[in-house]
Amino acid sequence: MKLIFEDRHSRTIKTKEEIRFFSFSSYHLIIITARAKSEKQLSRNSTDDEDLTVKIDKDKTFPQLRSNRLIDSPAAFSGGRLHNLSKTIYFLTFLKGRDHKIILKTDKPTDTATFENLQIHVLDPTKKLALEPKLQAEDGDRRPWITFVLDNLAIQSITPTLTYSRHDRDSDDVKITIDGKTQGNPLRTIKHFLWRYAGSLLPWVSPTKTQTEIFTINLPQDLHYIEFDADRIPTLNKLVLDFGKTLPLPAGLPTVDNPKWTGDFYDDTDKMILARAIFGEARDELYPDKARIAVGWSIRNRVEDSRWANSYHEVIIKPEQYSAFNETDRNRPYIENPFWKDNDVDKTAWYNCFDIAGKVINGELKDPTSGANHYYDNSISTPYWATKETLALTIERSDNKAMLIFHKL
Repeated sequence: MKLIFEDRHSRTIKTKEEIRFFSFSSYHLIIITARAKSEKQLSRNSTDDEDLTVKIDKDKTFPQLRSNRLIDSPAAFSGGRLHNLSKTIYFLTFLKGRDHKIILKTDKPTDTATFENLQIHVLDPTKKLALEPKLQAEDGDRRPWITFVLDNLAIQSITPTLTYSRHDRDSDDVKITIDGKTQGNPLRTIKHFLWRYAGSLLPWVSPTKTQTEIFTINLPQDLHYIEFDADRIPTLNKLVLDFGKTLPLPAGLPTVDNPKWTGDFYDDTDKMILARAIFGEARDELYPDKARIAVGWSIRNRVEDSRWANSYHEVIIKPEQYSAFNETDRNRPYIENPFWKDNDVDKTAWYNCFDIAGKVINGELKDPTSGANHYYDNSISTPYWATKETLALTIERSDNKAMLIFHKL
């Protein structure tokens, strides 16, 4: 999971605001924290609460289940329930392409609400997602606290880890609701029937408890809401989402088995674009895997260096950086479709490059270049930037007829 955008500028949203960001085709985790006042908190003359709704891109809205109503949805901020306490919403959704926006819209007649912060992460397709919010509720009476929005996803189980305590007057309580169905208290007490975790039931000799519980829910692919309501100050330490299988890529996007270019490299995942680069630059079977790993790491080293863009797409696609991406280069057809010659040698090399790309991104392979961010092969003249002082690694082909030379600048 990689943070690609952050906005911590707390402000009042008046009527409507658009927050734009750039990414690539991938699953995204979008985290928004905001608060909204009730009509009584606004003024004596107010006739309605503050409300804030969220829309992502042109078509992603999150209404109440079995309804088109956005206001009072679990994925909205309702002052009538929040009473100016903060709520955090986690949106897990697939976004396609490069240009994206989050649209925050308030409701009349007040036309205001308070935005607090935003984080946007990109995710590789995964079977399980472990989040560690370590988020403590603001002190207040029973109200919405955290919502997880699963957009067009199937979910097998969730495993929250919560800490809650018993206090002298009013203890911590947590209610969990999944698609409108409350997960009641196993003790079935009348007072706490709807609240899964009740601090007042803890013994005074051990008034604080951290509890992990698995909820097996087996919900099909659809829009799903997992809601946590809080009383007082419980903490959500961790939540594991088990999807049952690796999250699928939407139809029409390149996959390892069908990697043909769509015409827009931003339709590629991080792993796909890096695999294309490794394949185009170093698929030659006479080079050892160390060469392909080194090419991958030299690109990653640029991504992690503030002198370059902080994304694989922008580093790789930048003109005149990697020759295989030049439209006139003889390797360009291999970039656009690794299977274009339909032979077993290329297919084996492609699967290997794709595997290496994922392991480089995840840090599962060590960097053999010791931080190199440039390389060339000795079929061309030595570049001006290649000096003895910057030399990091040389890798030869098995026939000793060529070599890749890596430099750290």
